[in-house]
Amino acid sequence: MIGRFYGTEAFAAYNVGVNMLNIAMVIGMGFSIAGSTLVGQHLGAGDTRGAKRSGWRACVMAMVSMGTLGALISINAEGLSRYFLGDDPITVQRAVEITHILAAMLPLLGIDFAIGGSLRGAGDTRFPLFSTFAGLIGMRCGLAALFAWLELPVLWVYGSMIGDYILKASLLIWRFRSGRWVHAIRVQKASA
Repeated sequence: MIGRFYGTEAFAAYNVGVNMLNIAMVIGMGFSIAGSTLVGQHLGAGDTRGAKRSGWRACVMAMVSMGTLGALISINAEGLSRYFLGDDPITVQRAVEITHILAAMLPLLGIDFAIGGSLRGAGDTRFPLFSTFAGLIGMRCGLAALFAWLELPVLWVYGSMIGDYILKASLLIWRFRSGRWVHAIRVQKASA
């Protein structure tokens, strides 16, 4: 959609911005795995409080780590963009814009990784999948299509990712706080 409606500069900038922040996403995957493992171990040992504490701790640590790294990359966005893209002012400006947007949403992505991983570790695998579809298809693609149709600047299309992660983070936190995931494995065994 970006390449078709906004040109190759906006498309190239999007790819460079995402690649610059991939290192933060790798950190988030680590917290997803840690949350999943620790929650699963605590539930297996019958320690529900420990499982909840591990999930929240993984969430906070993911948000802080990813947010800090995102801020560092955002501060240096123009220099990094020029390194990857050369001196084309339009493409560099678009890359700086997408980098700032992505850096702003990294703490939300940290929630997605850590709480989603914690839910999966508890055996609640369907809800994280549902939240991903709702955020990605419903929110991100829906908003991006609407913004492109309204012929708003590409910055709005980039910003649709924030809506995606706000929705996902809200759904995942709601699910984790509900505590319904604590019994997900027992429910699955009973229905099998």
